[in-house]
Amino acid sequence: MRKTHQRQQNHQNPVDLEASTSSTADQTTYTNSSRSTTDSTSKGHHRRTSSLWVPPSRPIFHSPSQVFREKAENGGRILKSHPVTRWMFGNVPILPKQRVISPNNQKEPPLRYEHPNRKYCRNRISTTKYSLLTFIPKNLFEQLHRVANLYFIFIVILNMIIGAFGKYISVMPIAFVLGITAIKDAFEDYRRYKSDRKINHSTCRVWDASQQRYRKLEWQHILVGDFVHLSHDEIIPADILLLRSSDLNGVCYVETSNLDGESNLKQRQAIRAMGKYHNINVPLEYSPSEFNYKVVCEEPTNDVYKFEGRLEAMENGPPLPREFTILAKENVLLRGCVVKNTDFVEGIVLYAGNDTKAMLNNNGPRYKRSSLEKLTNRDILWSVAILLIMCIIGAIFCGVWLRNYSNSPYDTPFLVYVSRNSTYYNNHDRQYQFDPSFESFYGFWSYIIVLQVMIPISLYVSIEFIKIGQVWFMSQDRNMYYDKVDKRLQCRALNITEELGQIQYVMSDKTGTLTENQMVFRRCSVKGKDYGENINRHSSVAMELVASNLKSDEFASKSKLQLAALAQAAANTGRLRPSRDTNLETQLAESEKSIDDPIFAFFLVMSICNTVVVNAKPHEDLMDEEGAITNSRFGIEQDQEPTESTESTEPLENVLEEEDLINLDSAENSADTRSSPKNSEEFEEIELADISPESKNGNNYNGEKETRKGLASILTQRHSSILSNPFSKLKGLKSPFRRSVDKRASQSDVSQPPPLHSFYDSESPDELALVEAAREYGIRLLKRRFDDVVVYLRHSQKSLKFKVLHTLPFDADRKRMSVIIRENSGKKRVILLTKGADAAILPCLSADFLTSPEGEECVLKSQEHLTEYAKQGLRTLCLSMRIWTEDEYQEWREKHEEAELETTKMREDAILESVLRAESDLELLGVTAIEDRLQDGVPECINSLREAGIRVWVLTGDKIETAVNIAYSSKLFSPNMDLLNIGANGIAPIGDLLNEHLERIGRIREIEDEAVENHFGLVLNGATMGYCIDPHNLERFVQLLKSCRSVLCCRATPLQKAQLVHLAKNQLHGKVLAIGDGANDVSMIQGADVGVGLSGQEGMQAVMSSDFAMARFRFLTNLLLIHGHWNYYRLSQTILYFFYKNAMLVFVVFWYQIFNGFSAQVPIDPVYLMIYNLVFTSVPPLLFGCLDQDSSGDILLKNPELYREIGQYSWWSFWVNMVDAVWQSLAVFWVTYATYHNSTSDMWTFGHLLVCQLMFVNTFHLGLLIQYWTLPMFFSMFLSILAFLAICLLYNGFVTPNWTWTGAKDVPSMIALTSFSQFDFWLALIVTIVICLAPRMIVLVVKNTIWPNRIMSKRIRGDREEELKKKKEKDFTNCLVQCFSAPFRCVRFIFSSKTRKNQNIHVQ
Repeated sequence: MRKTHQRQQNHQNPVDLEASTSSTADQTTYTNSSRSTTDSTSKGHHRRTSSLWVPPSRPIFHSPSQVFREKAENGGRILKSHPVTRWMFGNVPILPKQRVISPNNQKEPPLRYEHPNRKYCRNRISTTKYSLLTFIPKNLFEQLHRVANLYFIFIVILNMIIGAFGKYISVMPIAFVLGITAIKDAFEDYRRYKSDRKINHSTCRVWDASQQRYRKLEWQHILVGDFVHLSHDEIIPADILLLRSSDLNGVCYVETSNLDGESNLKQRQAIRAMGKYHNINVPLEYSPSEFNYKVVCEEPTNDVYKFEGRLEAMENGPPLPREFTILAKENVLLRGCVVKNTDFVEGIVLYAGNDTKAMLNNNGPRYKRSSLEKLTNRDILWSVAILLIMCIIGAIFCGVWLRNYSNSPYDTPFLVYVSRNSTYYNNHDRQYQFDPSFESFYGFWSYIIVLQVMIPISLYVSIEFIKIGQVWFMSQDRNMYYDKVDKRLQCRALNITEELGQIQYVMSDKTGTLTENQMVFRRCSVKGKDYGENINRHSSVAMELVASNLKSDEFASKSKLQLAALAQAAANTGRLRPSRDTNLETQLAESEKSIDDPIFAFFLVMSICNTVVVNAKPHEDLMDEEGAITNSRFGIEQDQEPTESTESTEPLENVLEEEDLINLDSAENSADTRSSPKNSEEFEEIELADISPESKNGNNYNGEKETRKGLASILTQRHSSILSNPFSKLKGLKSPFRRSVDKRASQSDVSQPPPLHSFYDSESPDELALVEAAREYGIRLLKRRFDDVVVYLRHSQKSLKFKVLHTLPFDADRKRMSVIIRENSGKKRVILLTKGADAAILPCLSADFLTSPEGEECVLKSQEHLTEYAKQGLRTLCLSMRIWTEDEYQEWREKHEEAELETTKMREDAILESVLRAESDLELLGVTAIEDRLQDGVPECINSLREAGIRVWVLTGDKIETAVNIAYSSKLFSPNMDLLNIGANGIAPIGDLLNEHLERIGRIREIEDEAVENHFGLVLNGATMGYCIDPHNLERFVQLLKSCRSVLCCRATPLQKAQLVHLAKNQLHGKVLAIGDGANDVSMIQGADVGVGLSGQEGMQAVMSSDFAMARFRFLTNLLLIHGHWNYYRLSQTILYFFYKNAMLVFVVFWYQIFNGFSAQVPIDPVYLMIYNLVFTSVPPLLFGCLDQDSSGDILLKNPELYREIGQYSWWSFWVNMVDAVWQSLAVFWVTYATYHNSTSDMWTFGHLLVCQLMFVNTFHLGLLIQYWTLPMFFSMFLSILAFLAICLLYNGFVTPNWTWTGAKDVPSMIALTSFSQFDFWLALIVTIVICLAPRMIVLVVKNTIWPNRIMSKRIRGDREEELKKKKEKDFTNCLVQCFSAPFRCVRFIFSSKTRKNQNIHVQ
């Protein structure tokens, strides 16, 4: 085969085409341009990657009629559909706009500007907001949407006119803020650009019509109508229509986690029109040049679950049957998905670039505003009001003060007005005329400029940096790190970190959120008999018992071997094994293995009625770098030369795949029993195709290069007589085996068991649990294809094959799924297998079954078992079946196909009606019970949240009994809690029930003084919730919710979950946190104030829609009780500090106006005034907002009730800080006034002392707020003061009278050095600090001593306990030292006594 492709390539002489645009002739024949040179560097790449290939543009003198016609059609469609102009066209029908796609497979394609697909979007994407040319204007335009930025720009313009400050000095604050924000936006946009560039430069293989082969091409050059070849694990570059798959049935699997977050595999099917290329018996070679159809489909939409289209034959093309023209969503592969479990797929591009569904759904996260942000905006308005009041007062007193000199304004020395009689008078110099009214008006605007600092411009930038720091510290918390999946907390919304500290309601999903979502089969009920109540899980005794009941010792050993392999696989993967009832397994082993046997039928439904994918082998890329498929599974070229390989005696289990094994063993049996007609009808016959011994390393029937050795060797060892002579080559065969199956055969006697391991992948954990349980009991799903399914029976060592006629998938409305199969042997009956919730299956049972004694008893017992399982917290499903006659099936099939071919909007309704018609008259087989264990730490987490005053609501789709049991085990409900159940139907009955519950609560409230909500929990059914939120019952329902501590809503749909979140936000006026892990929780997460997504077993869609993402529910304790508490405390204190700091500076400047005639003159250097808040006092508040803690994390976890013990940011908090700012500003100004009273100091010296006092007082004020001192916090405050003093010395030392840009009339030269050398300066500084901070210090000491809050009490108690603990440890240590040293002291005493005695004797 390799030589064939080489000869084809040499014959075609592949080169990259080069298009020339130098002449009109070249434009019209650019596909036949010069081929004189061969570009060796682009070997294997598409011609569009060549720098010389440029799509020719439209000629200048090209006829514009076609353009006008297209514009007119689009304009007419818009006018007809627009609600304003719709009346002009009467009842004229509006035809939906459709996209007609012509394939790009012509050897001489039309010109680019004449191509039918020219108007469609190309595949290059760009998610950036800016370009090099548009960055500055567009970014400025976006930043001007902030009112504060507009305000400060207005101040700059005003100062340019009035000149209160230096014209350039006033630009510094707003330029700093805009510059920092622009840098941040540019960095984020650059990251998006790099991501887009990486995506656009990704490569895939695209059909080059001129070369008649696939060649590599960058994604950005792909056009609508191109043919794309993708291999295993390759990302899909555009929305393509699936034409061909490496699977013999045209099936492929994709992972859509990049699109909708679901990590499970989805099955896609090649279009029916290409079925001839997937024919198993007579496969045809495929080439994109043979696709002679147009694709007519809908315009691009963002609905990933919907697609409508059809095929149309091109001119002179072959006609298509109507059923082959219909296209559905199962035929489309969406951009961003990943090809899985498939060697390769090929398709035609339908939507490219920004028209793909992935890009249309890429709207970014929804913006949420926190309550603290709203309160901050309100207080900013109050700051504006204070500013206007001061400006009006200053303007009024300016006019009043000037009128005192109205008698002689031109003779007053400090007034610079010019008399009209003066020779210097100029009519244009209005400002030099004495006009108190004009001066008052002029002074108002001057005050606006001078006192602009009242609005904290640096607050917005500071808050953003603080939130970034808080998010970083949250993500680094080891207590919220889950090492099993290596996931930390992720923050996807920076603007609501402080909202975590104000949560009042937690709305949680159950499955996968509170539980593990790792389903394990535990119990079942078959035909009314319960199994699994008393089982010894994972017992070797059970294995021996079942093995002893098998028919032969050989089968027993093989069964035990497979059971041991299952145990080993479970140990490797960490999954729990299903529970096995030995009695049930024995009955299954002795059953008739027929659908008529209820036990066998029960396990057959468990094994087949699902969408589980069986993974059996690795996949590889079958296309080389030059675009040639090296191994085609659809045929062996006649001139292929086989190669030789070494023989091996490797065991057959390690060599063959599952299907190969079945075929091989069937071949053995057929070879041994060919003389028996009975056996030939009963089992499949496998004929060995002609193959030479040298071709053992050739292609296997899957089109892969054979890497497993020893296949021919094994065949030679087993069938030496059969393989004694080399086989002659058979044209068109690609596999060493050719299946010739007798249509009457349905099962094959497999003496050799299949491979011990099968790996399953499922969209639902429930389905996976059922399939694994069926495998554990001996009914193993072995292989699944589009139109057939194979199960292996461990007990009889045989396989059964069923033809799959239809699959009716699960949906939220029906709450069940079905599979229609046909037997391949015997009666060949059509059987409907259905599984679903009990509420969805029991109403669909047939009347004959319900009225029969056996059926009546089965239903009654099953309902009892359902209740029992639910009380144990197990998830239940009902399994059922229906056997159809051939006439019933054919009648239903015809109507179902008519519904599928429906092209109107009623298509979905018609299909649903057809499905409901099929899922009727069922026969109940039994009930399954699956365990979904609680996650570790869930009960403790919920209990901590409840102690913190947070009400937890659990919203689930499970049955009431199951949900209530989980609620008790998770401590949502306590044993002493009285449950209120709302189970009536109808508006009036629900209203009466609500009244009854409220009266009961009222009676208890009268008796007990304790909070009544601690006594009650509410159980709500999703079916009755619509009556509860009816306007007639809404008020009473809300009152009942307020009186209940916990709420459990069962059978809730995603819409109902979102409605409850909306109810809690708007009617209960609480802050809501919603947490979930699945796609059904997205609406609830997006509607809550804070949305948390868990990266669980149901994909990542909840994470993608959330504000915060984490791995386990128990992390919610740390997220709320610690980080939420800290974030709110830090940010609220920081915001209040900013308001205080800016207001104090403004008040100091305002007090100075009393002594300068309210002339808006500022004593502080304009440079200091403009950068004081942006530079000098910016770093410590930032660190304070990131690091400060009012209590340690351990104390907050041990005492959850401290969650709300925060200094709440309320309306009076702002005014308390304003009063403090007024007091401190008065102290600063009047101490300075007293220091320089009756002195010769100038204005700059006076102002320098003012700004130094402000700097020290603000810094020490922040020190009083700090409750958790750290080295970064201390050094930031110390270095800020040090840097301020150094800058003062440098600035005043270098400034000269030539520095006119500051706008100062008298440059403050050497002011700092002179002030620092005076004793009065430092004395005034110390006195000011004491006077300013004494009131706050006294209040804090008295409050924390006499009336400490609970946080301070816990801290004091903790410190005392720590000291007592250290003292006890010290005493214990001293005691141990004394005990150990006692013997030595005794010896020493005795020895010293003897020594003294001897000394006394010696003396005597």
